[in-house]
Amino acid sequence: MESSIVDASATSRKCRRDEEEEEELEQVFFIIVSVVTMLLGALTWYHDKYFVKEPARNLELERHSFLNRLYRGTKTDCIEQLRVSKKAFFKLCRILQEKGQLVKTKNVPIDEAVAMFLHILAHNLKYRVVHFSYCRSMETISRQFKNVLGAIMKVSKEYLKFHEYNLEGSVENKWRWFKNSIGALDGIHIPVTVSAEDRPRYRNRKGDISTNVLGVCGPDLRFIYVLPGWEGSAGDSRVLRDALHRQNCLHIPNGKYFLVDAGYTNGPGFLAPYRGTRYHLNEWIRNTPQNYKELFNLRHASARNVIERSFGVLKKRWSILRTPSFFDIKTQIRIINACFMLHNFIRDEQHSDPILEAQDLELLSVVDNELINQQMERVTNNIGDEVTTIQATEEWTRFRDTLAMNMFATYQIRRNFD
Repeated sequence: MESSIVDASATSRKCRRDEEEEEELEQVFFIIVSVVTMLLGALTWYHDKYFVKEPARNLELERHSFLNRLYRGTKTDCIEQLRVSKKAFFKLCRILQEKGQLVKTKNVPIDEAVAMFLHILAHNLKYRVVHFSYCRSMETISRQFKNVLGAIMKVSKEYLKFHEYNLEGSVENKWRWFKNSIGALDGIHIPVTVSAEDRPRYRNRKGDISTNVLGVCGPDLRFIYVLPGWEGSAGDSRVLRDALHRQNCLHIPNGKYFLVDAGYTNGPGFLAPYRGTRYHLNEWIRNTPQNYKELFNLRHASARNVIERSFGVLKKRWSILRTPSFFDIKTQIRIINACFMLHNFIRDEQHSDPILEAQDLELLSVVDNELINQQMERVTNNIGDEVTTIQATEEWTRFRDTLAMNMFATYQIRRNFD
């Protein structure tokens, strides 16, 4: 019996010893696996950090290469990206430096700052897109944009003013009956971004958020006067009243006048067409004037169309005017003014720059086709506000009637002669 007890005790100790050995083996295995896992993790981290790297970027070299392609490459690239030819671009840089007091900074030269500015206006680019192309921080882009915008505002008065011009060919023929006219006047709505609390004031009659901009241009499609900033809900009458009475007012020389559409009152300084008589150019397709009022309206529409063409080219060239931008409203108003100034700068330079002239002709062709469709829609919907800021006078009414009758008399003589 004692022998069996001893055997049982030995067996029990052996089983415990086997279990302990098995537990020790499991612990050792677990430790080995953990160590191996940690070593593999460490090796992977070391390999990724010190052996697998992204190619080193030379931002200065990338930027220099991009700018060279932009305004030192092909003439097509420069005019498509910046909306100006290479020749005009460098002239604009000199003007902004000499007259706009634009100075280069430690790291950003003037030509690069101007290129960024034009690029943003031409394509309505966000800062993060410009950051990728120009390899500059968004803070640097923002600062340079404001610097160039400030310089353009300083020189804008030299470009947005009355000027002498020579009319030739078909343009001269359109304006020969309006010898004392110095241009055409109209309003345009440009989409803007405003705070939620300001949206009701900037919502126009179509329901869009916009600013109502008064524009005046000469027969050569060059703007004479611009007044941006009024809320989209403001009527043309209110905007014109402000333009006529503000410090920087719209000046009308004695004996001169602007051509305006039928929404304006026919009064001193503003020659409007006859109401209740067909007016828009598309209405005259396959039709001929039957009386002096119709002939006057046809010739008036042909000449006044210059303001709509100018607006059309302006918005085609600068994409930032076609959609709301991310800037605050004050900056957006200044940007609108800058686009008008740049429009005139390009008009001035195209006389000696065939590249700019070709671009303008291409834009005008597109705009003219769009205007025909817009005028047809306008006639169908009969959309138009009456502007009563101008006071009608008997003298001015007689002036228009006399002018229209003289037109028709000459027209009849030529028709009978032919």
